[in-house]
Amino acid sequence: MSLLIKRLGGAQLFTSRLNYLHDSGILYVGDEQAFLTVFQFHYAGRPALSAARSHFYIPSQFNTSVSGIPGNDDGGAMGSFAVLSMMGLFPVHGQDVYLITPPFFKEISIRNSVTGAVATIRNLNFDPTYKAIYIQSATRDGKPWTKNWIGHDFFNQGGVLELELGLTESAWGTQNEDLPPSMSHY
Repeated sequence: MSLLIKRLGGAQLFTSRLNYLHDSGILYVGDEQAFLTVFQFHYAGRPALSAARSHFYIPSQFNTSVSGIPGNDDGGAMGSFAVLSMMGLFPVHGQDVYLITPPFFKEISIRNSVTGAVATIRNLNFDPTYKAIYIQSATRDGKPWTKNWIGHDFFNQGGVLELELGLTESAWGTQNEDLPPSMSHY
């Protein structure tokens, strides 16, 4: 992903192009290929923009109305996207990486049926109106967590990921060392 961002003119231009894709109406989130574009901002060091996009698409496109699921739910892809987005996670295919955004709930816990371990994601300063959707800081098991992603080991071993939320974009998860793994270097 890093090389793609470089070839497209760097993080700022990449972000601008992604925003255009979403803002222009070109993107249709009812097609599975669109899912990653909601979260690609993480790779450009702008996880807050991923949070803003997921907190827009989920209530507007995935809801209890008659047209509350866009497209068709091929093999459960739409439902999985909605559930994982609401949990504040986006699984990166082919890697044991989950991109982090604030869940739509104050707290969620996932119990691993094999190990019995429980992984909990907790929003501090949770705002049920979904205005405070930007991660200001995070801790994993009480220690600072600056990466904008988490590995599958979190779900195997269990633990607590606490996300402090605020009303504005912050510097959390924006440094090169905080970005998701890429085959090419940032």
